[in-house]
Amino acid sequence: MAQHNVGINREYGDWDWSADAGERARLLQSPSVETGPKSDEGQRPGAGTTSTLGAVFIVVNAALGAGLLNFPAAFSTAGGVAAGIALQMSLLVFIIGGLVILAYCSRASNERTYQEVVWAVCGKVPGVLCEVAIAIYTFGTCIAFLIIIGDQQDKIIAALVKDPQGADGSHWYTDRKFTISITAFLLILPLSIPKEIGFQKYASSLSVIGTWYVTTVVVIKYIWPDKEITPGHIPTRPSSWMAVFNAMPTICFGFQCHVSSVPVFNSMKRPEVKPWGVVVTAAMVIALFVYAGTGICGFLTFGVSVDQDVLLSYPSNDVPVAIARAFIILCVLTSYPILHFCGR
Repeated sequence: MAQHNVGINREYGDWDWSADAGERARLLQSPSVETGPKSDEGQRPGAGTTSTLGAVFIVVNAALGAGLLNFPAAFSTAGGVAAGIALQMSLLVFIIGGLVILAYCSRASNERTYQEVVWAVCGKVPGVLCEVAIAIYTFGTCIAFLIIIGDQQDKIIAALVKDPQGADGSHWYTDRKFTISITAFLLILPLSIPKEIGFQKYASSLSVIGTWYVTTVVVIKYIWPDKEITPGHIPTRPSSWMAVFNAMPTICFGFQCHVSSVPVFNSMKRPEVKPWGVVVTAAMVIALFVYAGTGICGFLTFGVSVDQDVLLSYPSNDVPVAIARAFIILCVLTSYPILHFCGR
């Protein structure tokens, strides 16, 4: 049927039915479909299942990891408690800001991983470089986690077999290669299989509680030290500015959870910037108190003679410290799958 159109102050053709099918389709669409914000279901297929509290536990677990044991040595390198705390607080501002910016970029670009966000925001070349860096970072950190597990297992086995020299060379079942391999196969592998990072919230909650126990043991050992522990020299100021910069990588690594933060953000029930800001602030405050308590008391207990792994400075036959080592193993076991998820 012919269609008659009447133009007002226009040429007749201006009001005619368009012959362009694509244009008709666009005109028939609701403006909200074309220009309005997309719904969460449209942006992120599959609603997230991680609660705000669960996200806090995952972020804390990803941040703590193995860095907890290195903070007393970092305080020693920085030149004392004041320098270590000042370095922590100054880095924390940039770390929290960076985590919030990552969430905003993920929301704006509708991407679910760190490397995809970099690819979308910065372009192809930075995206490829980021993927390579993440692969190297996750691979190296996971290897470090296995080494830490082996270190703590050696001390626990030494305490069980009453061997102060350690478990090396005693029996095949106490050999370091065997214990690390069986731990990885039986405990780490099952946690690394799930395709959703939100699954880690259950194990992460236990891990965070374990790190609180480790900090409590270090604090108590400082207040009531063992008789056989003699602290070394305790510096009160940095020997040079270079010493402060040397401590910066350890402290920065301790709060490093940016690679895993984007998947955690997208696994939340409400992946929005405002609740994410609450999550990262709460997580970083928890990590700050754990790091500060362990760093200050561990450093003041041993001074400059503190080991890079503070638990290795304590006797092997100390039962509370042995339990702390078990909790550190639990912490590393649950941090490994988070980084493995990002690397995978």
